[in-house]
Amino acid sequence: MNIMNVRQRTLDLFKQSAAPDFPASVRKARENKARLLVGLLMATIFWSAPTFAQEKNEVGLVIGGIVTPSQTLSPGANLVSPTGALPNLNITFNSALTLGADYDRNVLRTHGFAISAGIDFLASPLDVKLDQRPANVINQYAFVFLTPHVRLKFRPSGYISPWLSFGGGYARFREAAPVNTTSFNQGTNTGTFVFGGGLDTRPVLHVLRIPIGFRLEIRDFYSGQPNYNQKTTGNLQNNVAFTGGLLIRF
Repeated sequence: MNIMNVRQRTLDLFKQSAAPDFPASVRKARENKARLLVGLLMATIFWSAPTFAQEKNEVGLVIGGIVTPSQTLSPGANLVSPTGALPNLNITFNSALTLGADYDRNVLRTHGFAISAGIDFLASPLDVKLDQRPANVINQYAFVFLTPHVRLKFRPSGYISPWLSFGGGYARFREAAPVNTTSFNQGTNTGTFVFGGGLDTRPVLHVLRIPIGFRLEIRDFYSGQPNYNQKTTGNLQNNVAFTGGLLIRF
């Protein structure tokens, strides 16, 4: 009986000593598991942050040409022709080289489309030359367009993503004074409305871990006119830019 009592008391003491520790060990295990899950979540967010940041900003660096439709001079304009007679009242333009940069930041992105806001910069490293003109009309001019815009891109995660954009802003023309003109105001500031469309590709290469794709675009900068030194039948003109180049995401 004594041996049985000792065994029973020993078993009771073991149960009493083990009982408080079991729930504590369970709580500790749960706390450790919670800490592990929180740590994994934070690590995932941390390593994903650069990826999210790369998808928020885009910069397009483009080169191409600009085409300007002909303009018609007013019938009452004071025209001077070296040959004595003009075949018509139209002035025509040669196409010109143009360089540009586009910046966009995504404000809304889904699987089907993305909306971004940004700004266009387009300028002429070489002047736009007038092909057919009277002698007292300018022979060339330079330009700068600076236009905030909104871009709607379809299938932003696709291999090729078509898009549309529109906006408006500032236009600056710098005209060359006509020969034998005593008074001429160089430099015209005006507004412009821009709309266009294009295609973007997925990144095709990485430079310093920066993804780079390609962009093709057509945009019409509908603006006021340069100072032609003679009046035309209208006050506005189309400046149609065909450009393409690199698309950098970061």
